[in-house]
Amino acid sequence: MKVFKNYYNNILFRNLSIVFCESIVTKALSFFSILILSKSLGPEDYGKYSFIFVAVAFLSAFFDFGMENTAVRYSVRDKEYRNEIFGLYLLIKIIITTFIIMVLWVFGDQIFFLIGKSEIEQFIPFLIIGFLGESLFFVNDTFLQAIQKFKLRAMINILRYLILVVGIIILKLNELLLLKYVFYIYFLPLLVSLFFTFKYYMFLKSFFSFKLSKKITRDIYQYGKWMFLISISNNTLGRIDFFLISFWVSYQQIGIYNIAFQLSAIISFIPFAFGKVLLPKMSELSQLEILESTNKITKSVLILTIGMSCLVPIVHFLVPILLGEKYIDSVEILQVMIISSLISVVLVPIEQAVYSLGKPVFITIGKYVQIVAIVFVIIFTVPFFGLIWAAISVLIARIIYGSILIKFYLQYKKNIILKMKGK
Repeated sequence: MKVFKNYYNNILFRNLSIVFCESIVTKALSFFSILILSKSLGPEDYGKYSFIFVAVAFLSAFFDFGMENTAVRYSVRDKEYRNEIFGLYLLIKIIITTFIIMVLWVFGDQIFFLIGKSEIEQFIPFLIIGFLGESLFFVNDTFLQAIQKFKLRAMINILRYLILVVGIIILKLNELLLLKYVFYIYFLPLLVSLFFTFKYYMFLKSFFSFKLSKKITRDIYQYGKWMFLISISNNTLGRIDFFLISFWVSYQQIGIYNIAFQLSAIISFIPFAFGKVLLPKMSELSQLEILESTNKITKSVLILTIGMSCLVPIVHFLVPILLGEKYIDSVEILQVMIISSLISVVLVPIEQAVYSLGKPVFITIGKYVQIVAIVFVIIFTVPFFGLIWAAISVLIARIIYGSILIKFYLQYKKNIILKMKGK
């Protein structure tokens, strides 16, 4: 009991526990909604839903440009300027979001025609609403992460997914679970963001009333430019496989591929959960403390990864039971994606250490190498050997990235230790 109490009193462990519990609940609710949607809509309509769903997620994350990470790092380091930093973040977010919405509104039809997805044109208004809602949700979520209000953040996210599931069930019971009605769920993050309106006002007021010092502005710029490059690569990597395969496969195959991706989120949420907690915590540590903390966390993560690897053979039996025979082609794709996710889990402590040490250049190089590898493998395999090679391309790229990141980290760690000994 005393050991448990000591762990719970540890802020890192407590916050990590909250984020893990939140992630488990939200992923369970998301999983339940995916089961209903995929079975009710069928592979083809689920493929169309997936295209818009992925587009919303991609655009909102891509056009954040890594500002989320930068805002957390510097609002934790310079707490007295927190509102001003988030005012800058929100202002840039508003400008970028407004521009992208105008582009989608004016040129959306032409864009989807050029990529051979004219059937999606009718859903552009929902794409815009979803993008706006998720973009604002980024600011809310990032602020709660920065002030380490993980309980409140968890409650908001769980409530969001709970409303989503209830809405889908109501549509299902009333026999209205059709593609044209499902997209109304994109109003949800926008409605949640309304509760943060006063915070938005305070952020902007603080930014315009109290100017950031030149040193903080310079530090944010220096770190932010690397985060910009990392975010482009990171968010491109997030679903580049999905968008590339859409050039060659049908909506039915898109649905099959995306259902595998969504199911693999059972594991892929772990790096996300770790990152949310580790970044603000590590940003407060010295270089030597970061290295020591990374060593301890990495050992625990390796044990967790080994245990979770048992999911790879199990999914062969679970998918037909949960989704039916029409999604049987997703089994092997899912197995490959799970292995890729496990590799990501192992790399999380090292990634967060590299961020906190202020050396995101290491991650930038590795991410761009991944993009090149994925594009090359998909172009030369998927059109000839099938959909599974899209998942294999991601696995190959992740192994390459892991090798690069670990090599850079160990070399930098060695240099820090030698420097410490020389003092």
